[in-house]
Amino acid sequence: MSAMWSYRDALRELWERSNYDRGYIANPFGDRASGERGLARVRQLLRLAGTPDDKMLVAHIAGSKGKGSTAAMIAAIAGAAGYRVGLYTSPHLHSFRERIAVDAVPIAAPEFARLAQRVTALASELENANPELGDISAFELLTVMALTHFQATNRDLVVLEVGLGGTYDATNVVTPATSVVTKLDLEHTAVLGSTLEAIAAAKAGIFKPGVPVVSSPQPDSVVTVLESLALERDCAFHVGGRDWQWTGHWRRFSVEGPWGTYRSLASALPGDHQMENAATAIAAAWTLDAGGFTLAEGDARQGLRQVQLSGRFEPVPLANGVVAILDGAHTPASARALTETVRAEYPGRSVILVLGTSADKDVESLGRELAWIAHHAIATTSRSPRAAPASLIATGLSAFPLAIEVQPSVAAAVTRAKALAHPGNLIVITGSLFVVAEAREALGLGTPVPDPGGQ
Repeated sequence: MSAMWSYRDALRELWERSNYDRGYIANPFGDRASGERGLARVRQLLRLAGTPDDKMLVAHIAGSKGKGSTAAMIAAIAGAAGYRVGLYTSPHLHSFRERIAVDAVPIAAPEFARLAQRVTALASELENANPELGDISAFELLTVMALTHFQATNRDLVVLEVGLGGTYDATNVVTPATSVVTKLDLEHTAVLGSTLEAIAAAKAGIFKPGVPVVSSPQPDSVVTVLESLALERDCAFHVGGRDWQWTGHWRRFSVEGPWGTYRSLASALPGDHQMENAATAIAAAWTLDAGGFTLAEGDARQGLRQVQLSGRFEPVPLANGVVAILDGAHTPASARALTETVRAEYPGRSVILVLGTSADKDVESLGRELAWIAHHAIATTSRSPRAAPASLIATGLSAFPLAIEVQPSVAAAVTRAKALAHPGNLIVITGSLFVVAEAREALGLGTPVPDPGGQ
């Protein structure tokens, strides 16, 4: 019998299986045939693992912005009702264990290692028997690990967040009880398409015959695409702004829909844009009634007040009244929401911007939203292999009336921003969750687990 793996052994295996420039997800740049092979690999691996997804009640979440917040809110609402909930998300901030959580607690390192060892053995068996399917990727491995863990721990509900896109994402092997699409924005355009309508079609790949669909408010052209694809698959289609509305402020708001009117709600996640995510989460919870769930107004109220999600408008008090705001905004729409929340929560504050993005992001579009609140910008680059060079970020910001400088690492950028800040200033750190994670580590809020490959 082989020796039991350590957590470090599991990380090493994930590193060896990662691609998309070591980004820990399946390579999305292939053709339809390669996408179908990827789904076939996951289905076969699940079969070898004992079909852990069989009869599993799943809420499947795709989208461009608000996806993580909405997933966390659905899980929190169900948890408040007393249900046992599994939550699968990506990327993580500091530890891979964060991606597989049960009742809001990340999987323990020994169990993560045990699962990785078992599923890797099955993956090797599959690869040897069916070489034409290709190699199991890190994200595919993690997805099967998560579903296996959720079955073993008898979850009542699994909230499953799509990694990238929808149609050919490794999570798209499940038959959910509800499919959710949060706000769409131009993202991963080289993979998903250059228009919102094309991106909508890719996200709608998660729609399954007869399964209800819940969508956040979208532009009319996007609603047309989503609704037509839902109707093709005989899915009841529900969309925010038409089928439900909300009013108020994130600290106190109401949501009205087919379930009635829920009043005096409050979000633990700051920002008025979180009311939209909360309303979408409530709508998704409402559609779960067909799966035997009973979720009441009080469950929504308690869940939304208790939901936790680091890196989403996360305020960190520093010395001399300086506050650092950590937010993973990575699309123009999410940057706009960040700007609006800064203005509402910290009116008149002078802002130093720390910005780092992935290489596929439109820095100028992000800058157009963020430049409204900042006077000084520090361009930086994270350790992620998909990170854009700081010099390119500085170039993208050069069109705006900002004092711009470059720092070679997020830790150096945070140190420099703290040195520049006057009493009462804000330091807004954004552009990607990779940047937020490293900023949290630089501020003493998290400890990284080094990747065995030397990332």
